[in-house]
Amino acid sequence: MIDLKKKEYVAVVLCEIVTERCSGYFCEKALRERSGGFAGYPAEKTYRYITLTCGGCCGRALQRKLVHLSSQLQKNEDIEKDGIVVQLSSCITKESHHGPACPHLGYLKTLIARLDLDVMEDTHISAKSEALRDAGVYAR
Repeated sequence: MIDLKKKEYVAVVLCEIVTERCSGYFCEKALRERSGGFAGYPAEKTYRYITLTCGGCCGRALQRKLVHLSSQLQKNEDIEKDGIVVQLSSCITKESHHGPACPHLGYLKTLIARLDLDVMEDTHISAKSEALRDAGVYAR
């Protein structure tokens, strides 16, 4: 289990393709409100965060981005890897109007694990998309 009280920095990873039409507003709002995939984050704690894209299919660029981020956080701010959590956005983890869940989800998790960073899934959970998942229109 990830101890979110010990985390200082959240790296929200968005799908490169989805960011062509999505600003990431609802992901940020979910973090601020501690809803959706951020519901387990302590409300009293302030987190710094950054949004990154996966870099496009197959997501291999994410590893380089996270290496750079963790290196700079350690070098410039004394934030070690254990102070970082990578949050894979719902556009990567769940089927929605954006499209199916990322076909490279397992690969992304492998890349993140190789960097010894904690990873969590989901950001904003759309009520409309959840209803369509419940109805079997979208995959769970």
